[in-house]
Amino acid sequence: MDHNEQSARTVRIKLPPEALEASLSSKKPKLPSKVTELSREGIRTKLGASEYTLYHEFLQGIYDAVLITDWEGHILDGNARATEFLRCEVRDLRSKTIFDIIYGFDAAILQKICTSLDRDQFTLIEEAYCRRKDQSLFTAEIATNKLHLGYEKHICFFVRDITRRKQDEELLRQTRDQLARAERLEMAGSIAGHIAHDFNNLLTPLVAYPEFIRAKLPANSSAHADLEVIAKTAQQMAEINQQLLSLSRRAYHEQSVLNINTIIETEAAFLTRNETTKGIRLELDLEENLLNMKGAPQQLLRVIQNLCQNAVEAMGPAGTLTIKTENIYLDALMNKYEFMTPGEYIKVSISDTGHGIPMEIRDKIFDPFFTTREANKQRGSGLGMSVVRSIVKDHQGFIDLESTVGVGTTFSLYFPTCREEITPVEPARNYKGTETILIVDDDKIQIEVMTRLLQQVGYTVESALNGEDALLLFATHKANDSFPSLVILDMVMGEGMDGAQTYQELKAVNPRQKAIIVSGYAESPRINLAQTLGAGTYLRKPVTLEKLSKAVRQELDRI
Repeated sequence: MDHNEQSARTVRIKLPPEALEASLSSKKPKLPSKVTELSREGIRTKLGASEYTLYHEFLQGIYDAVLITDWEGHILDGNARATEFLRCEVRDLRSKTIFDIIYGFDAAILQKICTSLDRDQFTLIEEAYCRRKDQSLFTAEIATNKLHLGYEKHICFFVRDITRRKQDEELLRQTRDQLARAERLEMAGSIAGHIAHDFNNLLTPLVAYPEFIRAKLPANSSAHADLEVIAKTAQQMAEINQQLLSLSRRAYHEQSVLNINTIIETEAAFLTRNETTKGIRLELDLEENLLNMKGAPQQLLRVIQNLCQNAVEAMGPAGTLTIKTENIYLDALMNKYEFMTPGEYIKVSISDTGHGIPMEIRDKIFDPFFTTREANKQRGSGLGMSVVRSIVKDHQGFIDLESTVGVGTTFSLYFPTCREEITPVEPARNYKGTETILIVDDDKIQIEVMTRLLQQVGYTVESALNGEDALLLFATHKANDSFPSLVILDMVMGEGMDGAQTYQELKAVNPRQKAIIVSGYAESPRINLAQTLGAGTYLRKPVTLEKLSKAVRQELDRI
């Protein structure tokens, strides 16, 4: 019989999803009290010795569990595999019916199977629950066929345990969902990164100019208040833009050795002073001997703040917010909300007693701009949770999520540990200077802003709009044997050379040339190349006087 013919003769039966639940509370079908002659006398007596031997060897040689019943469903025999699957000896199985074994199986389904078998059709129950002797369940695929023993017809139930297959299918589904989620976030992040890069260039004068204007105004001018509003608004815009960069994972943040308990204590102090959290009980359970980690303090603070803010909003006017830290070692691959690789981690758990997260939206909570806030409440940027995920990923960490509707939610963050010691904070310094600095940037506004900032602290400034112009300037300097003390390079420029290639060419002219990198976001391989060539720190736009003067002075003083 070929495959097509067999398929045409196969009747597929799928028990409804509620079959298991219904069968647990329903009575089993009442079977006829009359026991068949074959059941009473036994299969052995109805077959000759040689036939029984052949039957028995054939039955025991079948890989699947096999149960043989009469036409009414009484179990008459089974193979070794059946005793293994059901954890029940054959003699005990003979006191049961097929209804005792397959949940959701009723007289109507048995009648359908019998009718199909009388028409020489196979039947296949694609998914069923079978009960073992100890009342535990396993998922099974069951095929049936007709068997003649003596003068009576019987049913063979071929039972295959598909628990592992279902687990593999679920694992594959989760993996596909995680991949689809990652692809969505990657696409959104890519778009956000390009927008944020352009915004950072536009924000530079908005951040820097209020200070320039303020210096020219009389002390009693009413414009000071207006400038303060502009400066604060520009800073808020820069913060939102930084979230876009964090989402795209193109932001650059210098990482240092730290203890995350310190960051949590900072947020806890803010929460206790905040009017909106007065009805919230805050519980801290911080591991006293928590290991250090490498991270960007401001970014990690943003993660803790976002999760705590969401927890407070989920609880409303009252509830309990618990923040716990601990050292943990994962000795095997873990598949929770996402896959977690083995290793030594710091675990940060933030739990609330809020309304919980419904299962149907858990896959979406890290999507950019997804929010559950009502229209009458103050809406944020919609980037909070997606930024949390991006920052955690930038720290090579993982996120787990547990939530019960009506009970609460726990977000668990896993960060790799670090065995290095925390470096003491550097004391405040004077970041002024008199050296000559060359700015290479394809944006005239950026050049103008940085020029004015650097001149304000004493530096002499030259500029070039691209790498080619910078090389021409260097040719003049070489002739005079006098190069700029430092070059400030925009990493992403228009046509022509980017910052890394420009620095490579400048180093060919002056091998001892120092440089720092400034950009709206980091193209990591190019940043790494420039720093491998000798470039110093990376400075993120929009720049301020404090950030720029500090980075310049530190690089000039670096030996």
